[in-house]
Amino acid sequence: MKKADHVTILGGADGPTSIFLVGGKTRGGKRSFKQRWQKYLYDRKKKKIEKQIKPDGHSLKEVADYVGSVLGCGELDKTAKSYQIEYKEMRTSFIIQYAPELLGEYAEHPQLESPDAEGLQKFQEAMERRMQAAEKVPKEVFDIDLHIWEKKEADSYVRWILENRYQYIGMSASGPKKKMKQFKKWEKDIWRYYGVTQEDIDKKTDRYRELVRALAR
Repeated sequence: MKKADHVTILGGADGPTSIFLVGGKTRGGKRSFKQRWQKYLYDRKKKKIEKQIKPDGHSLKEVADYVGSVLGCGELDKTAKSYQIEYKEMRTSFIIQYAPELLGEYAEHPQLESPDAEGLQKFQEAMERRMQAAEKVPKEVFDIDLHIWEKKEADSYVRWILENRYQYIGMSASGPKKKMKQFKKWEKDIWRYYGVTQEDIDKKTDRYRELVRALAR
């Protein structure tokens, strides 16, 4: 953290609670040898994965069936408190990402004026006001079709988040190292099953890039 010198805004559907991440660079803004080596290995793995991708896409409905029947997960009731929390945070995040024009004076993303404590505080307050504005948007104006599937055991749990309107897949899990290894394998299996079409491959769509990113992790 002593080398931290910049702030990165998290994009995508990381959720409204994921505001910023303080990272670091080496002196002069250059990557260290370790960072360059890691990027080289990642890029090489990514190219290998891209060569292996074939058109074999499935719908999110089929993915939900796969999660339920093959992985043995059950769908979370929409009245459950954990579902309501996830729904609220994701809807807020999606409004900010896909329909910022609904936020009025908060449509523009806040800018970080300075990386010091005061600047970060102002930035966070601006982000919170933006999220509050998103929460006030009526469901009749903007809504999501969220489904959550999960499997709980004594020492672990895995949860799949599927959003149909914006074609989002997410996973969260907790457990001992052996279980986490299994869950990560499941995650890649799900992404392979979701797959891509030939059009996704030809146009390098968001779905294609997400697939490559998921398999390269």
